[in-house]
Parts: sequence; structure tokens; C-alpha cells
Amino acid sequence: MTRGAGAALARGPLDAAPGWALALLALAVTWSIAPMGIATGVLFAATVAAMASRRAFEWPRTGVEPAAFGWALALLLAALFAQDRAGSLPRLTKALFPFLVGLVAMAAADRRAGERAVAVLLAATGVVAAIGIAIWAANGATFEGRARGLSGHYMTFAGQLLLELPVAIAIALRAKDGRWRMGAAAAAAVALVVLAVTFTRSAWIGLFVSCGVILGFTWPPGIALLAVAGVAAFAFAPGAFRERLWSAFDPHHPWNLQRTYMWEAGARMFRDHPLTGVGLMDLHATYDQYRSPQSVERAGHLHNVYVQIAATMGAVGLAAFAFLVVSLFRAAAHSLRARGLGGALRLGVTAALAGFLVAGVFEWNFGDEELLYPLYLLVGLAWASRGWDGEER
Repeated sequence: MTRGAGAALARGPLDAAPGWALALLALAVTWSIAPMGIATGVLFAATVAAMASRRAFEWPRTGVEPAAFGWALALLLAALFAQDRAGSLPRLTKALFPFLVGLVAMAAADRRAGERAVAVLLAATGVVAAIGIAIWAANGATFEGRARGLSGHYMTFAGQLLLELPVAIAIALRAKDGRWRMGAAAAAAVALVVLAVTFTRSAWIGLFVSCGVILGFTWPPGIALLAVAGVAAFAFAPGAFRERLWSAFDPHHPWNLQRTYMWEAGARMFRDHPLTGVGLMDLHATYDQYRSPQSVERAGHLHNVYVQIAATMGAVGLAAFAFLVVSLFRAAAHSLRARGLGGALRLGVTAALAGFLVAGVFEWNFGDEELLYPLYLLVGLAWASRGWDGEER
């Protein structure tokens, strides 16, 4: 295999298997954790079998691998020096997730396989979004019955949509082929509706940021229109939607106060364990030791990616996380103004990553495996897409 982004597995009897396994994974990431894990195992097995059939192997150089090893080392140190080592060591499996970028990139180097995976992802996003709307309506179309999709939890579902929607929007705006634009626009329209009825404020804010990134590279004056739309939403959104929007910026809202107490407790954990944190275990017991007297909610995590990593992994974890995030952006953000499916995909993934990190200010989305699978899948597809259209040539 050559080292370029467009290098595909050599032709042979098993050559098509990784591509079809990749499509299976693209379908699974819109569902729940069990199908995601199974599909990833199938992709790994298919890739190993294909490479063994030609007796050669070369991992694509996405640039994520050094940061992935750094992240794995930081996780290991946090587990070894944890307050609860037995509760922390089983969580080291999360160190494997960043390597999914290279595995996906290898299968998606074949343009047909990569495009098939993107098509499956868009179609599945639209179908699952429609199912989510139907279930929400059947449950009374209220805030109490927030849309949950197939993941089983409204915040996880919103996080999945936050990763998928920017990709659909960017393809709808930037792809050359009208069929891609129409299909992506249809998926985006349904997904926007169901994201609204998850009533998840962090995902709403993240999507606003993602749309700003897309418009910045597509039509900069549109950022002003996006700002106007945001103001209009605050002014004219009906009922529970308006209440949720306003509550996101109310520091005295009860939910916001509880999260503030969590962040304060996390700061105290970091102060006491500045190098490697308190450990990777569930934080309920540790939080009870550090929480404020005013706190009434027991927390297993701290509802903020950056506070959570600082508290559980210390300065070592924060440095490793920063390295990992930079590597993900570098893998995804290449020729973002290029037209065509590849350029649109890279723009959408870059925007999704930005929105995901902003949403992480308000939730521990980087700890949700049902979000890590689609995150790394998308970055792998984005890196592989450099070789699909010949845009850089």
C-alpha cells in the first residue's frame, strides 16, 4: 500500500470486505453502543483478513497516532495513580478509540467504499431522526418526553446528531453532485427537527458554532444571518423551547447552579491531585468528598470535558487531550474550501468537531462511547477523502 490518502487495499478476493464493514459501522454509529462495538470488530477483522491475503500491512499516516499513544499513556498514568485503581483500570479500553481513525481511513481510501459509508451515514441519520420524531410525538410531544432516538438517552442522541448534522449541512451546501446535495439536505432537515425536540441545550449551542464554521468557509456574510436567526430564536421560540434557550444563559437556574458546584468540586480535585488526577473511576464517592454544601445532586461525572479531564487525569491528561484534539483537527481540516464531496465532508467534520468541543463545556460528551465511535469514524473518513476527488491535484 502506498502512503497517500488515496491508497486503497490491493485488489484480491477479500479486498471488498473492509469497505462493506465500513458501511456497517456507518450504519451502527446512529444506533447504540452494542452495534457500534460489533461493527468495529467486523471492520477490524475484515481489514486484517484483507491485509493478510496480500501478506503486507501499512497503517495510514493520519497524524493522529502519536497523539493516540500520548492519550493512552495519560490514561494509564491516571489509572495507576488513581484513588480507586480497581475502578479505573477497566476504563483503559477507551485508549483504543483514537486508533479507529486509521482503521477507518484504511478502508475508506477506496473512494467507492468511502462514499458508500457517507451515503449510509446520511440515510441512517435521516431514518433515525424520523423515528425519533415519531416516538416523541407518540409520547405526547412534550419536554418530558424528549426525543431519544435509538440510543436510549436524549443527551446521547443529541450528541450523535451534533456530529452528523454539520456533515449533512456541509454536503448539502458544497457537494457538486445534485443527488448528494438533495439527499444531505433531506437528512439535515429531519435531523434539525429532532435535535430541537431533544431539548438539549449544549447540542443546540454546539450546532450554532458548527454552522458558523461552515458559513465561515462557504459564505462569510451568512454568519450575520446566523446571528440574526439566533436572536430570533430567543425572541420568538414557543413555550418550552424558549424556556430552554433562556435557561442556558441563566447562572441562577437550578440546573446551572448544580453544574457550577460540580465544576468547583472538580477544581478542588485538581488542586489536590494536579499531575495525574483522582483517577478514571466513577466519581460518585469522590464527589461526595469534594462537593459544596449547597450541592443536592450526586455526580458520577462533572458535566464538563475540561474540568473532568483536569480532575481525573490532571495536567498530564489535559496536555494529552490538547495534543489529541489538535491532531484530530489536522487530520480533518484539509482544503476546507475545496468543492466536491471530499471537501464538503472535511468541512462538515471540522465543523462537527468544533461544535462537539463547545458542547463539551456543558457535558462530559468525550466520555460517552456512543459519541466516540461516530467522532473517530468521521475524522477517519475526512482524512481518507483527501484522495477521493483529486481536488488537491
